[in-house]
Amino acid sequence: MAAPFLFVPEADPSTPYYPVSYHNPYYATPQAARTPVLPPAALLGTPNAFNPNSVLWPEDATQYESAYTASWIPLAPRPRTNSWAGPAQPPGSPFLTATNVPAFLQPKPWKPGHKKANSWSNTPAWVTNANQYLNAGGPQILPAPMLIHPFLNGDAPSPAFHFDLAPTAFLPMRQVSANPPSGALVSGTELREPAFHPPLFTLRIVHPRLSLWPVDLTLPPGAQAPPITLADVLVALHRSLHIRITHADWATLGGEDEARVTRAFAMRCRAEALRSGVPPVQLRDREIAVRNQGVLRVDFLQGKTVFKGLVRHPEGYVRLLTA
Repeated sequence: MAAPFLFVPEADPSTPYYPVSYHNPYYATPQAARTPVLPPAALLGTPNAFNPNSVLWPEDATQYESAYTASWIPLAPRPRTNSWAGPAQPPGSPFLTATNVPAFLQPKPWKPGHKKANSWSNTPAWVTNANQYLNAGGPQILPAPMLIHPFLNGDAPSPAFHFDLAPTAFLPMRQVSANPPSGALVSGTELREPAFHPPLFTLRIVHPRLSLWPVDLTLPPGAQAPPITLADVLVALHRSLHIRITHADWATLGGEDEARVTRAFAMRCRAEALRSGVPPVQLRDREIAVRNQGVLRVDFLQGKTVFKGLVRHPEGYVRLLTA
């Protein structure tokens, strides 16, 4: 890692400037002569620019790709070299001799085999807030139960979160103000938060009316990825429900369910046409275009398409709640 650029106009340009070692956070890095003009240098490339945990909205050209969907391709193995290339013993302070340096200022020898820390090890803020309530009654003796993100908690649905699975656009909303009521899209920072604590790396989501299509979030064998995030759960649900059904799927419906699904399909197509913002004269054509895409899995929810959270089942999966 290169040391930061330090420019001192008062210094003699012909004399290299060396800052005091212990004032420089990069004191362990070998220092070289500074110059106010640095030669241009190309940044190092990366074997794969894909970020499996990035969040891209529907209006972007690139679609969201999660590490837990079937369309994800395992990342190519990336060799990692040691980022430290300096001496094993960093230089000490020029004002302290080796005999009078306090023990806590003694530089520690560098050990090879730098190990990258997990970037997701930090506890998210929503977990910290939940632990305050768990520990409010005194010291906690038993281990804390698994916590679920407030936006996903079906046992106590958050009134500040609204996510309708019916629209084609992926639009998870959060409440900004209650009076007057206003909302905004959930930020990318929130979508990248872990969905569970402790983190999970595999998950199955089931709905009673969607028993034919459980949503499984799993990693390919040998793949490395961050834990399941809020975006992974919401995007996987939205994508799964916007898949066109087959004739065999339709044949599983009874008489009453078939009528309810047909009614839900017509209402969704009409609402999608209204959301498109086309002029009234083109509204009918827009609705017909949506109808031509066929019945989707979301229509099997029979109009109850608003996400109300996930609840854990004793058999190990989570159940999707909608209203």
